[in-house]
Amino acid sequence: MRFGNTIGIAVLCISAMLAFAACGPKYPSCDEDQNCKDHNQFCVDKICRDCADAGHCKAKGPCAFCGSDNTCQVPMGGLGDCCVSDANCKDGKCWKLPGADRGSCARCLQAADCGANFKCVQGACVPEPDCSSEKPCIAGQKCDGGRCVADVCQMNPIFFDFDESAIRADARDTLNQDWQCIQKNKVVVPISIEGHCDERGSDEYNMALGTRRAEAAKKFLGNLGLKKNVKTISYGEERPDCRDQSESCWSRNRRVDIKAR
Repeated sequence: MRFGNTIGIAVLCISAMLAFAACGPKYPSCDEDQNCKDHNQFCVDKICRDCADAGHCKAKGPCAFCGSDNTCQVPMGGLGDCCVSDANCKDGKCWKLPGADRGSCARCLQAADCGANFKCVQGACVPEPDCSSEKPCIAGQKCDGGRCVADVCQMNPIFFDFDESAIRADARDTLNQDWQCIQKNKVVVPISIEGHCDERGSDEYNMALGTRRAEAAKKFLGNLGLKKNVKTISYGEERPDCRDQSESCWSRNRRVDIKAR
């Protein structure tokens, strides 16, 4: 009798274990997706959730995504949000590439959505350009990124021998080119002629030497025809082009810069 009771208890225990194994963890706990199937959910970190990735949210449309709380969500319709039609966008319209099933909420679809002097470019309203190859700027201006700006010369510096302010032969060629640039572009803004020196010599001496160099360049340009809107200034050794202790560097610092202001 005692043996029979033991067998009965064993059978009951095995039956209970099999039943527990068949049922699995109690919802919402889970070990695998199968445990969440009856609730149309997925096992994420041992808990049944609505989704683990965007692929689980397709029923809510092509823009649906799996949020940080593992629930399927759709965009709010702000600018840049995914959309299928204009109805998905709170502000603006749904801009889509040809043939695409979804796009993004944008300001515009065509120029008429933007207003005067604007055009629609990939869903954004941007200003119409002031100029182009077909629409040139007026004399004295150039087209830079679709805007007419003053066509200011980029003039080249001239260089000097050590402790000298005389215009060298190569500097004469440079000044002639600078003058042609000024004439060609009809520059009417003030021209600044800035004298510089290398670091050798006292501050006072280099300031005076920088002035002599600037005045020499001004005189040369004056002889070519530059008479108005010209000013000279000396920076001495205060604004070096380089700081190496070598002749190649010092020679670059002995210069005059000519700038259109």
